[in-house]
Amino acid sequence: MHQRTHKVKYVSDYLIPEVRLPQGPDFHRITLAWDRSHPEAGGSLLLDPNSCGLDEFGEATVCTEIAGVNSDVKLTRFKQKPGHQAYTLESRPHGSTFNYAALPLRLVTIAARGKDPARVHLLVLTSDQTIDRIIELHEKHRA
Repeated sequence: MHQRTHKVKYVSDYLIPEVRLPQGPDFHRITLAWDRSHPEAGGSLLLDPNSCGLDEFGEATVCTEIAGVNSDVKLTRFKQKPGHQAYTLESRPHGSTFNYAALPLRLVTIAARGKDPARVHLLVLTSDQTIDRIIELHEKHRA
């Protein structure tokens, strides 16, 4: 029997204030991709550490050219309530067989209502697991 997949990719706004992770790397933008139908199957994570100058319209001008860090990501359901799913995130270097390491991040999906699309938040956690920041993620449609 063929399992149906629904691959999605979500990105943060451009140039969010820097997020510092205990084991690094720090980032200004994050991209997460996973199978919405089977989040436990894992996905990918791209942390972009670059910062940019902006023009009068808020468009990027000159940016640093630091390579982003691409990782495999494992999503594990943490909690749920009607219309909301929360997942812990673990990562390892892309394509490696290393053990996954916990990230101080939590992914929250909020079901669509009516014609509104689903919402996705990335929660940045403190060392005691309280929420430090909420980063809104937006679906990136394939061209």
